[in-house]
Amino acid sequence: MNFISINQFLLSALRQPWTAIYTKLIAIALIYGATVHISNILGLTGTSWLSTPFLWQSMDILLLIFDLTTAIALWRGLPWSIWGLFTGILFLQIIPYTLFRDHFILKPEDHQILNSLLGTEILLLSIFLLLLYLRK
Repeated sequence: MNFISINQFLLSALRQPWTAIYTKLIAIALIYGATVHISNILGLTGTSWLSTPFLWQSMDILLLIFDLTTAIALWRGLPWSIWGLFTGILFLQIIPYTLFRDHFILKPEDHQILNSLLGTEILLLSIFLLLLYLRK
């Protein structure tokens, strides 16, 4: 299977009714995520953004860009958006929040928040993979 046939498969999958609806739902969730990052940057979440660790600030900016770009691409049904979604979630959330976990935990309840976030991300990607596989 070459790159062109994979993209054709993804384009075909994005045209299936259930997958198309699911990509719109994921896009909405990503827009919500973007609003959270904007709120963090503006200090609307109860913590001054400038007082947070540099890693957190960097991740807010990276995830804001990722969320907006991927949401728009998913909404438009662009095949590369699926690559972007899976790659972004893997490298911007799953790997950092598991391998560098201690850098993201400032309060004891942050453990549970990270666990919930990771569980949600894995569930969302699993459903997406199932829809792609079943071509629904």
